[in-house]
Amino acid sequence: MKVIITGGEGFIGKALAAALIKRGVQVESIDRKNGIEAGDFFTSADLSGIDCVYHLAAQTSVFNQNQSDIIHDNIQTFMAVCNACKRHNVKLVYASSSTATPGNATSLYGISKRFDEDYAKCYYPFATGVRFHNVYGSHPRQGTLLWHLLNQERVRLYNEGRNVRHFTYIDDIVESLIYAWGCNKQLINAVNPEETSTLQLAEMVKRYKPLEIELIAEKRDFDRVAQSVDEGVFTVPLPYTPISEGINRIFNDQTQK
Repeated sequence: MKVIITGGEGFIGKALAAALIKRGVQVESIDRKNGIEAGDFFTSADLSGIDCVYHLAAQTSVFNQNQSDIIHDNIQTFMAVCNACKRHNVKLVYASSSTATPGNATSLYGISKRFDEDYAKCYYPFATGVRFHNVYGSHPRQGTLLWHLLNQERVRLYNEGRNVRHFTYIDDIVESLIYAWGCNKQLINAVNPEETSTLQLAEMVKRYKPLEIELIAEKRDFDRVAQSVDEGVFTVPLPYTPISEGINRIFNDQTQK
């Protein structure tokens, strides 16, 4: 079996590729880090022999203010990938986000993810979107809260660390993506049901490394105090990793290297 992963050199893409390869699946990575633009590739791609396309490449973060890049990468490129999969009748699994949940969108990032969901439902119902919820794990994407907690000795927490999230471990995200390949649902949640505040997350990390936590009252623009989970969307049935166990795994991984 053979799959294509866009964003294959990213945090989630690398983890998914490794898991699929262990299962004997042939993986082709499409990533601009390798000089390949997903939009250009899928405009004329021959998908003969491809069993599934995982579309993970995107501009990320609700705080990203480069709107032209978001429109190009998250909307126009998504349309090119989705249309190519439809032309060749290839299963498409794509990354959506908790920010696409009604009421959670605070910026163009969330709007773009909701657009992708609506576009796929209209133009290629065979596609399956996976709503990621605050993915974390070893070697997190630079700029995320966990990256700051792991790589800095002093971290500021906005809203005094009260913001609540559903931090979902990378292994559970990968299992959800593999599940999505074989399911016939148009949209699914990959979400740890456990609610954790950013302060609680920081305190867990502090158990393993020196860390000074500064609580400030200021709230960041485009942020939300809590991100809701759409209970009307099917959640992949997994024994989701508790956040305390996930943080422990991260530091065990660092110790073993």
